[in-house]
Amino acid sequence: MLYLPALSHPSVQEPPSGYSPFSRKNLVYEVALKTVSPQRFKELSHAHRLVRALLQGEVLGAYELLDFLVWPEGVFLRVGLKKAPSLAEFLRFLREKSTPPEMDEKSYWKGEPLWIRLVPPEKLRESARSFLETAESIHRASSASGLFSANLFFFYRNPRLHH
Repeated sequence: MLYLPALSHPSVQEPPSGYSPFSRKNLVYEVALKTVSPQRFKELSHAHRLVRALLQGEVLGAYELLDFLVWPEGVFLRVGLKKAPSLAEFLRFLREKSTPPEMDEKSYWKGEPLWIRLVPPEKLRESARSFLETAESIHRASSASGLFSANLFFFYRNPRLHH
């Protein structure tokens, strides 16, 4: 331990340890975003814009979609960041690209995500199972509330990742 005599009170500084640097490699996030109004995705063009935005970022190599679910109230997804610098940047991109041009993001998307969870590599199977259970639960709740529409309930699983 090193003592720092320049300070007016005794302090101790621990020398750096051999921890490896933080890496985003293999980090997966579960995220749920909700629209301000459940009626937003009643229009197929709005849901289509969201799906197109999700797939656009993947094609550009910024992230890898593991699964996603679009329903009239929002989107629930699992995403692995690649070139996207942070989850905040990914969410900014998604909100910006999926908001219809005649609206602003604040009147379209709720400010804070409904759900965010970091999934370490060893928990991916558990996360996949939980994702499917949540998708089924959302489907049941949407059906019971009358919000369910087969046109506006879109479930995607990345075929390269799920055999």
